[in-house]
Amino acid sequence: MSNLNPETTLFPTERIEKFLCVLAVSVLLLSCLAGCGSTYTLKAPEYACYNGEINQHKRLIRAQKSRIFQILTNEKAIQEICPEGTIVTHKSSLTYGVGTLINTKVNHIFKLEWNTRVEEVIPLKMIRLRFLDGFFTGGTEIWEIEEQGEYTSVSHTIIVRPRSFLQKMAWVLKVRRKHDKMVEDFLENLQKVLGAG
Repeated sequence: MSNLNPETTLFPTERIEKFLCVLAVSVLLLSCLAGCGSTYTLKAPEYACYNGEINQHKRLIRAQKSRIFQILTNEKAIQEICPEGTIVTHKSSLTYGVGTLINTKVNHIFKLEWNTRVEEVIPLKMIRLRFLDGFFTGGTEIWEIEEQGEYTSVSHTIIVRPRSFLQKMAWVLKVRRKHDKMVEDFLENLQKVLGAG
């Protein structure tokens, strides 16, 4: 005979509901502790046509925008400034432009890989790419280059919308911070290679 009181015994569905409730509260608390945003998360009307969270990094670099554009569009040059553990390869043999396919592999604690396609290029000003697969599927990546006196402003923006609950939690708790660090390292390396650091 069981010592369980029928009034306090939880059926499997009730256990699952209770577990999910505890999990949701835990995730909410962790999200608040981790910071629900990032110093790089912003709301900007110029990106209103895209759907998702806007994450942007900017750097003022004392260099000609033509040199910066050349590095961003050259497979060998960009590979040299990628943070350790990041490999970027152009899958197209074509000259860099609309339609160029780019594969990115990140080998850190988590291994991530995705492909992007160049959707728009305005020489010396802007490059827009679309995430074709991987964690950021359907998202947008934008590089913008703008002269500001003797400096050039370089901005890297991604607009992402993680699809599943687990992806949203991964983005909030880990992936966003890792992305922020990698982009800041990339911009730091860009500044160094241009002799502007």
